[in-house]
Order: sequence, then C-alpha cells, then structure tokens
Amino acid sequence: MTKIQEYLAALPEDKKALFVPVFGDMDKFYAVVYLIIRNEHITDQEKPDRYEDRLQVIRQVKSKVEALVSSFGLDGKEIVADIASDYFEDYVNYKEPDFTITGDEFIGTLQKL
Repeated sequence: MTKIQEYLAALPEDKKALFVPVFGDMDKFYAVVYLIIRNEHITDQEKPDRYEDRLQVIRQVKSKVEALVSSFGLDGKEIVADIASDYFEDYVNYKEPDFTITGDEFIGTLQKL
C-alpha cells in the first residue's frame, strides 16, 4: 500500500461513508482517480484528435473530484495530487496496477459526479 492508500484506509468510518454514494468504497475511489490521472497523461502524451477538448473534459472531471472530496472536509487537491504521484511512480517503473473496476463502473462513477 502506498502512503495515500494507507491514509484513505485509516480515515474514520464517517468520512469513508461520504465516498460510498459516488464511489462505492475507498478502493474504487482510488482506482477512479488513478484512471482519471492516467487518461489525462496518456491524452497529453499521445495527442489524439481533438485532444485539447478531451484534456479540458478530463481536467473538469478531476476538478469535480477535488471539489467533492474537499466538501467532505478533506484536502481534495492534495489527495488527488498524492494519487497522481502514485500513478507517475508506477509509470516510470513500468508498473500496471490491477484494478477490479470495470470500464462501465468507471464511466458510471464519472456520471455520478
């Protein structure tokens, strides 16, 4: 477990309960944010058609997550930044985490934001 994963796991149950309606649980929250960061990075690197529009949408979603987490009384920007740090650490070490979240679950979560 990374430091941010340990931090999230150690949150009081009342704080964890705030994540349930949108994310389900803390592991899914971590996975969703990680995948948002990965999508932002890959889009920025590969520059597919209309990548500027895609990046704008991805960054809006990331901002919504930060604001939502901040509304829970936590530092949303810092938590998202820490998960981004995990992603880039994995990226430079050619690690690919094995998340149990499906593409449909990911999209469904984003729609709840």
